[in-house]
Amino acid sequence: MMKLFRTLLKKAHKKPSYDDPGQQPATLPQGKLGSYAENVKHIRQIFQEAIDVKMRDLPPGMITDSEVFVAYIEPLIAMEMVESAFAAISALTKTPHNLRPNEISGVMDVKRLENLDDTTQYLLFGWTIFFIKSTGDAWAVNTYKPPVRNIDRSETESVILGPQESFNESIQISLAILRRRIRTPDLKVKFVTVGKYTKSTAAIVYVNDIAQQEYIDSVEQRLQAVEIDGIYDAGDLVQLIDDNPYSPFPQFHMTERPERIASHLLEGKIAVLTDGSPFVLSGPASFIEFFQTGEDYSNRWVSASVIRTLRIVGVVISISLSALYVAVVTYHYQMIPSDMLVSLTESRARVPFPPLYETLLMEVTIELLREAGARLPTKVGQTIGIVGGIVLGQAAVSAGFASNILIISVALSTIASFITPSYIMSGALRALRFFLIIFAGFWGLYGLFIGLLLIMLHFLHLTSLGAPYLSPFAPIRMSDWKDTFIRAPLPFMKFRPTITRPRQTQRQAFNSKSSQRAVPTDAAVDSDKGGEQS
Repeated sequence: MMKLFRTLLKKAHKKPSYDDPGQQPATLPQGKLGSYAENVKHIRQIFQEAIDVKMRDLPPGMITDSEVFVAYIEPLIAMEMVESAFAAISALTKTPHNLRPNEISGVMDVKRLENLDDTTQYLLFGWTIFFIKSTGDAWAVNTYKPPVRNIDRSETESVILGPQESFNESIQISLAILRRRIRTPDLKVKFVTVGKYTKSTAAIVYVNDIAQQEYIDSVEQRLQAVEIDGIYDAGDLVQLIDDNPYSPFPQFHMTERPERIASHLLEGKIAVLTDGSPFVLSGPASFIEFFQTGEDYSNRWVSASVIRTLRIVGVVISISLSALYVAVVTYHYQMIPSDMLVSLTESRARVPFPPLYETLLMEVTIELLREAGARLPTKVGQTIGIVGGIVLGQAAVSAGFASNILIISVALSTIASFITPSYIMSGALRALRFFLIIFAGFWGLYGLFIGLLLIMLHFLHLTSLGAPYLSPFAPIRMSDWKDTFIRAPLPFMKFRPTITRPRQTQRQAFNSKSSQRAVPTDAAVDSDKGGEQS
């Protein structure tokens, strides 16, 4: 049945076949350069209604002894760089052609253009284009410098301990942040252009002597296979390269915290940066890793382990508590202690709905409040969430729409759902809550257990870049259990996780100097005191 559903869904969403977007800048079908007048006419016709594209005919003597046509897209460039580009082109026209452009232009990135379609694409990527009338040459100089947001604190993954900076929408700045954290020539970057119209740049980042080549090739092939009009965010891209795009669970990490991506790279994971998105993808990922944060490693190991255990308990409460209420009240009320049963009977005496409808009504109400609070301005949203929850809960009990115990159950489930660090994983778990409530409403505890079993079977079927999603629990890899629902002391974590199959498994020396701490002897202390007195 599932195979038939997937087949129909694929046919319904069949994507048109586009040309391979290639590497940045991507090229359209080739068209040779013509005469100076033809080239200028071609550019003017293509961009005739684009007022932000500046095109100038410069008379002889301004740059060279010949007439020069220059074009650039004003919002994408820095004017001081255009002035440097003028000087570079002036130097190029006065030197022999057997010299390389960058040998003449210094630090400016200069390319000789061979066809009109490349000319158009370089212009769209923020380069300044020059046509030289006397020689018929076409040059492109990199003057790309669009306005970007400053490096700010992370809004979605705030921490108390640890770095406070985050990635931003500029892929160059995000790469610079990573380079600052991992200063090794083994940090490699590959660019892939995605999107027929947006020509979005995606960067594949990995540490060459740690990452498994199979994972690098897999990510690159998946990105190159994407055929779509445009990519606007990492969230769009990840849904096109997942192992199982129909699963509600994320199969790549998506974070805006640089220290997390840096640690993932040093574990052998592959990172994908998308120009225009502050979020970075990394994989392969396992289920348990979505309940870990970078702050866990800045904290002491006992505190981190307790917090991680609380997160797992919170997940269990979040997805199953409301479903357990429905199952017990509907089918298994004999399991409830007598005193609590009396209280529950009294609170449900005025409720006209069966437990299933009662619970679904309150869960939907809470989700509406959550969504309303997220869409409103920050301070107003917080007020709506707190006041709305209290007022609606009290009103629902007073009006007989819900019992007191259900209000407590729904409130605990909602609070527990906020403990999941990953926003995407939190959303998937909230959706599962409704799935389990319906199963419990029809078949009681048997339905709840069947629902949990189906979820577990789905987990066992999932992979991330081909790696098991439930690793290190299925398959069992005891060596990786030191960094799961507990966090062992850092000196014990000497090996990289096996899920990435790293080329170098050891990340910490066994005879590390950090474990050989010098302890001052009594003689040394007495000697220091004697030196101070003298």
